[in-house]
Amino acid sequence: MFLAVFLSGCSSDAVVQDKTTAPPAKEVTNTGTEPKQSVDNPSSYNQIASYMEEESKKAFSPYYELLEFTLSDYEEKTVDGKVEATFGYQVKYKNFEKDPDTVDYIKAAKEKNDPNYQQLYDEYLQPKEMNFHLKAVVEDADSITLYTNVSPKGVQWEKAVMSDFILKK
Repeated sequence: MFLAVFLSGCSSDAVVQDKTTAPPAKEVTNTGTEPKQSVDNPSSYNQIASYMEEESKKAFSPYYELLEFTLSDYEEKTVDGKVEATFGYQVKYKNFEKDPDTVDYIKAAKEKNDPNYQQLYDEYLQPKEMNFHLKAVVEDADSITLYTNVSPKGVQWEKAVMSDFILKK
């Protein structure tokens, strides 16, 4: 069985698709329409958005159908000549299309008359979301280092990669 860890973040229905347009300062609604405001460095935003989508696909696409990628509350500053951006990141996903009764844990629940069987069955193909609070440091044109906030209260950054959010047996 596969589980993903979800960290707190901001929720939004916005989709990040068009990497050529600068996002609004706070909520990113980058769906090909003109943004309301721009950030100081749209190229850094575009680089981070592309990186996040690519890394999310590498980490999660073997397990899920990925539907949307959203950055929100995007803020960046320059520290020691490097761009540091903090943001909420959301990935909307769903299980691959197949009969839920063919999935081992749902099949086992049905066989045992588990009272949660119907809920497991009903929720199997429903879209879900993963939320993260992240910081990306743009080292140079080809290098981004990702950090996740590991503190439930306050902020404590630790280096991470998206595959760190996959729980393994």
